[in-house]
Amino acid sequence: MRVETKWAIISTVVILLWLLLAQALGLFTAEKIGSAELVGAIVSALTFIITYYMVTKEKRDLDYNGVMSWSEGFWTAARMTLIFIPISCFVLYLYIEYLNPGYGAFVASNNFGKDPVNTFLMENLVSAFLFGGLFCLIFPLFTSKSINKA
Repeated sequence: MRVETKWAIISTVVILLWLLLAQALGLFTAEKIGSAELVGAIVSALTFIITYYMVTKEKRDLDYNGVMSWSEGFWTAARMTLIFIPISCFVLYLYIEYLNPGYGAFVASNNFGKDPVNTFLMENLVSAFLFGGLFCLIFPLFTSKSINKA
């Protein structure tokens, strides 16, 4: 699980760096909410595409000696997702509460209801499960190798 943990931490750090950069650029204002959402979605998508590809590829090359079945790739990606979720939620919580307390107002302006921070964290949790599950199914198709193909 060393590979899965490494890539879960890397993807969390990339998302945190994006949040800090967007904060420094002033994207978290009511006037720039559309730009922040669009760029955030692109950064997140690219981060996860690269992460899921790399975790399955590195696991295949390091732990399975270059040969990995789809199911081994699926479980590798699933473990990475299950490691990523609590780490990312914790880091997002720290970001919202301590690094950028004004982010709560930004999230509230995005119609997240009475409790914007917890609603935002819940949406992060749900999207991580959904997209993580989807990527667990897809990326092992690209990185699996049998002995015949090797």
